[in-house]
Amino acid sequence: MGLLNLFSKKKKKTVPCALTGTPLQDGEGRLVTTSEVVVSKKFWESIMTDPDAMAYTINHFTKQDKQATMMRNAIFEKYAEREEPWVVSEDCLQTYDIQTSLNGTDIKKWWETEGTFKPEGSGKAKNVLPSEEFEAVRQYAVMSAGESRVQS
Repeated sequence: MGLLNLFSKKKKKTVPCALTGTPLQDGEGRLVTTSEVVVSKKFWESIMTDPDAMAYTINHFTKQDKQATMMRNAIFEKYAEREEPWVVSEDCLQTYDIQTSLNGTDIKKWWETEGTFKPEGSGKAKNVLPSEEFEAVRQYAVMSAGESRVQS
């Protein structure tokens, strides 16, 4: 039995990109914090026009539907409340214009610790961002994101 294990290939660990679901193999990707993700307007444009959220976005802008606005706020909270760092592909940094202070060393530590490493600035966005900035991000995400995609 031990001899067979010696020759079997060790399966590489993979995790899905937190934004696209694309599989990332051990050592790939970048580590970003929740606060770095939620300040991205391109991120919110994408999230609020995703097929799962588009009905809320349409009703929010065309009917001023309070329930739709509440659902958009719930979507905001889902992402802003994330405490764990996000592993994302390099492409996502560019696509969503996510600015990060983290570097390759941080993702390496994350992989080495099997996902337990938390860089400085990790945690819920409301606990990391100054309160005025957090409220501005919430205001944009809930009240404005996706408006350009809705025809009135």
